[in-house]
Amino acid sequence: MAPSGPVNSERVRRGLAHVRRRYGEPRLAANLERRAGYFAGDDAERLASLELALRDEQAHVIWAARGGFGATRLLGRLDPALLERPKLLVGFSDVSALLCWAWTRARVPSIHGPVIGQLNELHEDDRQRLWALLEGELPEPLCANEHSASLHGGRVEGRLIASNLEVLRSLIGTPHMPSLNGAILALEEVGERPYRVDRALTQLLDSGSLRGVAGVVVGDLHGCEEPEHGGSRGWTAAEVLDDRLGRLGVPVLLGLPFGHAPGRNAALGFGVLARLDADQGALEQLEPVALGEAT
Repeated sequence: MAPSGPVNSERVRRGLAHVRRRYGEPRLAANLERRAGYFAGDDAERLASLELALRDEQAHVIWAARGGFGATRLLGRLDPALLERPKLLVGFSDVSALLCWAWTRARVPSIHGPVIGQLNELHEDDRQRLWALLEGELPEPLCANEHSASLHGGRVEGRLIASNLEVLRSLIGTPHMPSLNGAILALEEVGERPYRVDRALTQLLDSGSLRGVAGVVVGDLHGCEEPEHGGSRGWTAAEVLDDRLGRLGVPVLLGLPFGHAPGRNAALGFGVLARLDADQGALEQLEPVALGEAT
């Protein structure tokens, strides 16, 4: 389904071919090809499609076709009772708002991972990791790339909460903001200049949202560099992360391969127990994504 922005029909068609080969014919939401401004249909249409999917007793997975913008507009109108028969939500970027809603309202875990429109362009390793998570298996530990950096070393365990940075910031002060006390926070972002990354992280810090966080991993910050002006520049996104997150005094690891980078987006279990080893540059999931079992 499309809970946020309008989809690229060709990319979704190619992505659905991978789903069909693996799992058979999926149901398609009525709003999948709708467009209303920068939404896949107006709020009422997107809400109706999402509610129908959550009520569908034969559906096990609700998979976002793309991100974009608009999921947060639906959260206050969604009835948490729809999660009494939980479904596995799959998506990232703007869709991370729905993952946070499911976790805060009913402790329902999800998969922070590729949307349908990405599947055909995805590295095969990331597709295989996604299938493993969907099928209740433990994925291989996720290792940082050659450009990774540890802002603060150490090894910790906690529930993994994964989100787009700007989406998470927008949930502060709402009932949909997940508690990060004791959690490992995974963040990614796209198209935000360093000063906006700074602003979002500062709000998370000043609001107390990061109080008690066990550790932080940062994935791709795609297109988040500052353009040069007359040969001079401000801080890079990495320098902002060092300044803002380095003060937490908990393990912080940069450079994990999830987010908006072309061709790469490693899936992460949302709400599952995980281990972060910032010294070794690895994030390990310790339990499968299993509905109804998270505590």
